[in-house]
Amino acid sequence: MRRRASCKTAEGEPTSEVVVEIPRLEVETFLLETLMDNVPDAIYFKDRDSRFTSINRCQAARFGIASPALAVGRTDFDFFTDEHAAQARRDEQEIIRTGQPLVNVEEKETLPNGEFRWVSTTKLPLRDRKGNIVGTCGISRDITERKKTEEQLQHRAFYDPLTDLPNRALFTDRLQHLFQRARRSLGSPLFAVLYLDLDRFKAINDSLGHQAGDEFLIITARRLNRCLRPGDTLARFGGDEFTVLLDDIHSEADATGVADRIHRELAAPLEVRGCEAFTSVSVGIALSSAGYECPEDMLRDADTAMYRAKAGGRGRHQVFVGDMHQRAVFALHLETDLRRAVEREEIVPYYQPLVDLDTGAVVGFEALARWRHPTRGMVMPDLFIPVAEETGMVGMIGEWMLAKACRQVREWQCKYSRWSTLGISVNVSGRQLSQGGVAADVERVLRATGLDPQCLTLEITESALMDNLSVGAGVVQRLHAMSVGLHLDDFGTGYSSLAYLHSFPVQALKIDRSFINRMGRAPHQSAIVKAIVSLAHNLGMDVVAEGIETRAQVEALRALGCRRGQGFLFSEPLPADQAERLLDSSVARPFTDDSRSSLR
Repeated sequence: MRRRASCKTAEGEPTSEVVVEIPRLEVETFLLETLMDNVPDAIYFKDRDSRFTSINRCQAARFGIASPALAVGRTDFDFFTDEHAAQARRDEQEIIRTGQPLVNVEEKETLPNGEFRWVSTTKLPLRDRKGNIVGTCGISRDITERKKTEEQLQHRAFYDPLTDLPNRALFTDRLQHLFQRARRSLGSPLFAVLYLDLDRFKAINDSLGHQAGDEFLIITARRLNRCLRPGDTLARFGGDEFTVLLDDIHSEADATGVADRIHRELAAPLEVRGCEAFTSVSVGIALSSAGYECPEDMLRDADTAMYRAKAGGRGRHQVFVGDMHQRAVFALHLETDLRRAVEREEIVPYYQPLVDLDTGAVVGFEALARWRHPTRGMVMPDLFIPVAEETGMVGMIGEWMLAKACRQVREWQCKYSRWSTLGISVNVSGRQLSQGGVAADVERVLRATGLDPQCLTLEITESALMDNLSVGAGVVQRLHAMSVGLHLDDFGTGYSSLAYLHSFPVQALKIDRSFINRMGRAPHQSAIVKAIVSLAHNLGMDVVAEGIETRAQVEALRALGCRRGQGFLFSEPLPADQAERLLDSSVARPFTDDSRSSLR
């Protein structure tokens, strides 16, 4: 190669140009070294024995050596762990044998001190001028940050950000693998899905705040993990719902045994931000022995069983059985029809008379919701009220019932002078109470109908009141200030706290029909009724007995000091026109064992 250069005299005057001859090999070497040392990727050359013959400065920096020359004659075993170095040598020997390159291979380089980085490497056969393979060369790009980003994205895609548990996607994927295994082998082990829903988590969230609620979920996740084997999968599906995948179980008892451990573990209180918090869990269980075709069906049935467990009482578990799905489908259709029913005013109040047990006179009515379904006929509240509770429609139905019943009893008061103080009782659900709008609804309805507040009584179950203490206490006090009555319904069937009972302005306790029906047949049942009556009187409250069906029950209740009651002995719930006929005739006919009211 020739290079032209201009020269100057000692005085600085230019002279003729001089041509300098530079050897071609020296130029090529200079250019290669310049290129290698300025490329941000690691470059190396090796001989046939995988010894370095040359590396660039980037590679030297990765090796932690001061100069590229210090790597000459050494091997990967001098810089990496034996496992990585051995794999690199195998790759290079394969390239030398076949002449085929390895392009963009992602590999994890691990240093002896345990540090590692991810690189994307291309390895090529190194040939002399005659085409003979004399070694290998490679270029390696550090992709550690890219791999970290990919891993973070992967983690976010498959793990819950709050608890760091697997999420729905990863849980479903692992469940799918078990389904595939079951299809390949008829004798594969059983597996089960447990669907968990924390009871009363909303109350914890509302009372302590969302941050405390998140902390509660994190602690609960750790406690749930303690109940499982290393190979089981615990996932968070969102909110307060968790799932468990149990692999390699032998029977249903193995799955229910895990559910029992979970119940025991969560029974103990935990401390969140200086406050003790309690919860229980409702668990639904689906077993692979049911012959599922896909994971979605198994999850669906475990979820269905969980709702069945929750409906039966909190802190329980339920194994899915065949007819639950049909009932769930029925409930779905019922929900669709129920939305139309509210719009079409198919929900109507029926009126069951409240009777003075001494005289048999009607002193008021309880308004009970009935659904006149266009094809199913009369649908009873035990079927549609739970659906309304779950879907949130119960508030709309409750407000409609309140307005309809108050308007009707006010019409009767105006029409019949002797019934000017006739009372009406309307049920309030736990969902209505938790939403806190009941008092405002009552105030609006009373204003619209002109009904005296003292003629209206709201019936709230003890469970609903205890579940919504923070909101319910304020609602009850506001209703009391309006002179609206309050009865505690189904008393004795829930979990009343006597410490709270005396602090609420409750006018009467309603004894549940289950206690009344067994009076006379079981001595201890009469003792329970006696205790409830005595408790009410000691607290300055009245007592109302539900479900009275015989004259003997009337006499027994009167002897205990219970003065009011209702039941089929007097009359079943009646539509408005028949209830009005009862008022018009002033007949209740309460005291016959064999007959029932002719108005039924």
